[in-house]
Amino acid sequence: MELRAVKMCRLGVVFSVLCIISVNGDYYSAISELERLLDVEAFIVEKFDKYLERAQQDQENIKRFLKQVEDLQIDRDDLEDYFGNPLNAFTTIRRLVHDWKFNVFDPVFDTSNFETYKSALSESLEKVKFKGPTQEDLHGATRGLLRLQNIYHLHTDQLANGVLLPGDKNELDTSLSASDCFELGKNLCQIKEYSYGSEWLLEARKRLHGMPLGFISPNVSDVQILEHLSPAFNGLGNLKLAHKLNNEILDKESDHEEALKNKILYESQLAKERSLRPRKVELPKLTEREQKESFQLYKRVCQGELRQSPREQRNLKCWLSHQGVPYHRLSPFKVEQLNLDPYVAYVHEVLRDSEMELIMENGKGQMERSKVGQSENSTTTEIRTSQNTWLWYDANPWLSKIKQRLEDVTGLSTESAEPLQLVNYGIGGQYEPHFDFVENDNSSVFGWKGNRLLTALFYLNDVPLGGATAFPFLRLAVPPVKGSLLIWYNLHRSTHKDFRTKHAGCPVLKGSKWICNEWFHVGAQEFKRPCGLISDEGKFLDLKHK
Repeated sequence: MELRAVKMCRLGVVFSVLCIISVNGDYYSAISELERLLDVEAFIVEKFDKYLERAQQDQENIKRFLKQVEDLQIDRDDLEDYFGNPLNAFTTIRRLVHDWKFNVFDPVFDTSNFETYKSALSESLEKVKFKGPTQEDLHGATRGLLRLQNIYHLHTDQLANGVLLPGDKNELDTSLSASDCFELGKNLCQIKEYSYGSEWLLEARKRLHGMPLGFISPNVSDVQILEHLSPAFNGLGNLKLAHKLNNEILDKESDHEEALKNKILYESQLAKERSLRPRKVELPKLTEREQKESFQLYKRVCQGELRQSPREQRNLKCWLSHQGVPYHRLSPFKVEQLNLDPYVAYVHEVLRDSEMELIMENGKGQMERSKVGQSENSTTTEIRTSQNTWLWYDANPWLSKIKQRLEDVTGLSTESAEPLQLVNYGIGGQYEPHFDFVENDNSSVFGWKGNRLLTALFYLNDVPLGGATAFPFLRLAVPPVKGSLLIWYNLHRSTHKDFRTKHAGCPVLKGSKWICNEWFHVGAQEFKRPCGLISDEGKFLDLKHK
């Protein structure tokens, strides 16, 4: 017991090394932060190679695990593409949270060289201010994959094999191990997502039984899977199957304490069922926001099930426009109308590749978890899973040409505009239906600037699957097109709120999504876009709470 206690104490110290203070972290909510994990993982491999020359115990196991990690480090030319694969993102986080502990730290750090090695590793990681992924990152990655399954109706067995959509060429070239599936199933059951949780646990069991000899699956056994699978089926209302799986635990471990307790509970409940009418199977309950009409429309628009009819699209046009700016008579804007009322349009090829790269490069390292709400009451939430930062025009003079281009293409003044907001979406990254304008009529958050009149959204990269901007009430999904600008008016001509403009960012199914937002306000637009003389207040008010 004393030896075990010392080992666990040392292990705790080592994991504290991986969690040294840093402003970064929150790896699951943005692809930009995930890239650091492979660098640190490669660094740890290098350090352990030196340490293993002196280690005597469990060398073969450790070398085999390190080889698996090194193989993953070979093809790293395009990290955006690598982490655009949600399974790669999930397994990278899981390796740092679990696999290193069970395959390397546990067997190695109970040695005489521990203190020397721990100090060297700690000092090296402190120099790069690295903060390791946490259990919350793993839970966040799990929720991201759940979101993808829920929105896009992905099958568990196909997703585990790296297949996103049946018949689609965009396979992920990645498959999940038994321990990956177990971790997903366990985490989903902990948040009472028993339906998907049980599917992942069954997939873990199938892969565990079919696992080739010598394959590393740390700390996962059939009993551990059953410990979560049995209660999951009980939560789904299938008491007989829960009881059967619980008995399988006792067949393997007759003195299993929790299974013995559950056996009494299940048999008691089954006896009551026999004397009463059958228990009604409970369907998963939707949250209040999931019950809203806009959320259900959002899901259907993202899935491509709901779209505008040809009749609604027949008056839409594409044309070259100089917007009255002499310079753009030579290089006109490529405008594509997407909706006339409220006005939504695509302007193609607005940004150059060099400009997009510069914007993203200036944002990396500055990103923080995106929040919802006004500044004084803003908070992080699963409604919005991304990271963002702000690029101020005064602090970045190189943005002046982009700023001028925004004024030219919109015909509006940036005098009352906000700084550019750079956003990166991570695993299953999304932003559920919301308005860009401030809903509180008494809010003075923007002062003289007034409410947000127009949104201008740059797409900085192409997204292979998912990531569209959805307008549920307009039955419109706008796929990201690199270098293009999406614009829409949030307010009626009278500057009253237009509730038809509720919009959302569909979950990123494959790839990374980088966008850059600019919000033009009512202030300083008096001569650029005069207000309408007829009040539109109260129009489409019924959509406000849908």
